[in-house]
Amino acid sequence: MAPDSSLHRHHAAGSEAVLRVFVKVAVSFLLSLFIFHFPAQAGVESTEILGALAALSLPGDSPKKDISAMPLTQPTPTDARKGTSAVLWRNGIQIPLHEPLVEKYIRFYQGEGRNTFSDAMKKAKTCLPRMTEILESQGVPAEMVSIVFVESRFDKNSSYRGAGGYWQMMAATARNMGLRVDRWVDERRDPIKSTKAAAKYLKTLNEQYDSWLLALAAYNAGTRPINCVARKCRVKDGELYGRKLPAYSAVYVSKVLAAMNIMREPEKYGFECPNYCSPTDFDPVLINTPLKLEEVAQWIDVPVSRLQELNPSLRLDAMSPGSGFALRLPPGSREKFDLAYEVYTRR
Repeated sequence: MAPDSSLHRHHAAGSEAVLRVFVKVAVSFLLSLFIFHFPAQAGVESTEILGALAALSLPGDSPKKDISAMPLTQPTPTDARKGTSAVLWRNGIQIPLHEPLVEKYIRFYQGEGRNTFSDAMKKAKTCLPRMTEILESQGVPAEMVSIVFVESRFDKNSSYRGAGGYWQMMAATARNMGLRVDRWVDERRDPIKSTKAAAKYLKTLNEQYDSWLLALAAYNAGTRPINCVARKCRVKDGELYGRKLPAYSAVYVSKVLAAMNIMREPEKYGFECPNYCSPTDFDPVLINTPLKLEEVAQWIDVPVSRLQELNPSLRLDAMSPGSGFALRLPPGSREKFDLAYEVYTRR
């Protein structure tokens, strides 16, 4: 017997009604989830996106497609520290990695200049931590220590055309920044004092140009040519390259930026990550007599080389007569020195 069609239609209609009610309930439920959940999720996603854009942009800047045109800025409180715990290294300066000159010198340091750069990294282990600390304390981006990689390669005895010491400052400039430079003492060779002077000079240049990169260019070329550029073109950091900046200044800035970029991630560029040494402690004592380091070494029972290491600004192994010198002694040796020095001054 065939099924009763009227009964079939009745059951089908009932099923359809139940299905419609189920669908309405399900749709309402899903819609409520969508209404209440989506705005919150969208808010989270939009916050994350805005946060990412904020990390890539500067206040007031519109998004930029070409990184070579991005301005170079000083550190902000949100910048992450880089390097080892002994070194303050912030990514406070945006480096135009697609600029041909910067790329060129990154390749140079990786290739032909690898040994020289590696040697500089080794020499930097003992003094770079203190240098970055000084720069940061003076309001200068710690990464500006990359100047020393280019200027002297951390060789305190380096000199070129009158410039000398770690930061290769001219004698007149060094004196203007408070350093002592004479036949007895050259404080450009002292990593602490010379870095304080360099920080003071760089900060002055940055205040003049409102640009760390123009300050960097002026550090190398002097203020006269950079004044012309800044006055005529109102150069922004993102416009340092090309016709607006003298060619030799563009080369210098590129070398420093290349060194800076490698030091952010040494292993990425094939260099061993530096294992920095803790800053050396010392006890200073003011000397007003022409003492020889050999005498002091005997008094406190240390090698002369140890005193030379602590006092790199001494041109000779002796202190000048008539002018005070803050001699640095190894920690714990001050008492021995004071006793011996008292006997010495009674002669």
